[in-house]
Amino acid sequence: MKILTFDQSKCDGCKLCQGICALRKTSEVRLPEARVRIQTEPVLRAAYCQHCAEPACVTACMRGIISKGEDGRVVRKTEDCFRCAACAVMCPVGAVVLDRQENAFVTCDLCGGDPVCVKICPTGALKYEDVEETIAEKRNSYARMAMQDMMSAQGMPGAQEAAEQASPAAALTGEAAKVQKALEKELLTACPDFKQIAEGKEAE
Repeated sequence: MKILTFDQSKCDGCKLCQGICALRKTSEVRLPEARVRIQTEPVLRAAYCQHCAEPACVTACMRGIISKGEDGRVVRKTEDCFRCAACAVMCPVGAVVLDRQENAFVTCDLCGGDPVCVKICPTGALKYEDVEETIAEKRNSYARMAMQDMMSAQGMPGAQEAAEQASPAAALTGEAAKVQKALEKELLTACPDFKQIAEGKEAE
């Protein structure tokens, strides 16, 4: 199964992912209704559905319209939602939002396996990755960070190089860069004031 992952160290808080998500899902740039939301207070984090192994929202739903599919994704029959908000209350990561257009509580559906938020992210903070590969990479990253901390504490040469390897800067190139720019243009065309809105308004 592939999942959406977020690297806090690479996120610059631009909220392009949140803007394009809102635009694609609601046809408007309503940041609080985006299914991927960047929050900068009290700490920088991304709120989105984790497609948990044992989703609290599934057991909380009074109508039984939330389930976990064979592919591991949490799916909803939004047409049957009566907005009791039980799923939103029970979600441990604050991933559930009320979509006024659908008149239902919704979560990230991974865009059917092709998440647009990943494509627009200019720093590579958001990725769509295989679960096992993600776990292995995080283990390697933690090991590199631990090595860098040890080298720094002992004043060993190469500590800076180790730090750069632990959290490498991402630079989109080729087709990925073209897609990112096209999506950013689409968003700014739909909402010319997006950058000012993103800087001045926190998603709730």
